[in-house]
Amino acid sequence: MDKCDEFEGASEPPTRGASAPCGPVGPDTDRDRRGRFAPGNGAALVAGEHSAEFWRTHEAIRHNISREILADAGHVSGDAPRALVIAAESIAQALLIRDSAYARMADAGGPLTASGRVRRAVVVWSAAVDRLERHLRLVGLGRVPRPAPTLAQYLASRVDDTLPDHARPASNGAAALATEE
Repeated sequence: MDKCDEFEGASEPPTRGASAPCGPVGPDTDRDRRGRFAPGNGAALVAGEHSAEFWRTHEAIRHNISREILADAGHVSGDAPRALVIAAESIAQALLIRDSAYARMADAGGPLTASGRVRRAVVVWSAAVDRLERHLRLVGLGRVPRPAPTLAQYLASRVDDTLPDHARPASNGAAALATEE
């Protein structure tokens, strides 16, 4: 007879949220009166308990990475080809998985266990790096040239802050100097 069997013969169930030998019981804890997990509970989830939270919190980061990749290719999300958008989203996902696996591996104490076995996080990290490289090859690592600025735009951007106020070019771009009185 284990400790949880003590509740079976009890005249009344343990109080709601009370601590029992098998942990808290009651409707708020997803356990039955014997302390076992009830069907459909969320507390018994062991693997993947943080997955949904991870993707929700990283949605904005994924979107920014994807947008930056499209910008590097010379597009915005509205005018980019669908295949490029998909590749950019895949790159963002692979990048987050790679970083997450690396952080997990670092938190666990390195790539190997105490017995010398390779941690699962290393396998996940390695697969994510391979996928990331493959997706980056799809997008291409070449840079799309930007249009050159006009002479007036270039000169306006190169205003020398060390010049005194009377020697600075006028706001219309002309190089007229103010005369001293």
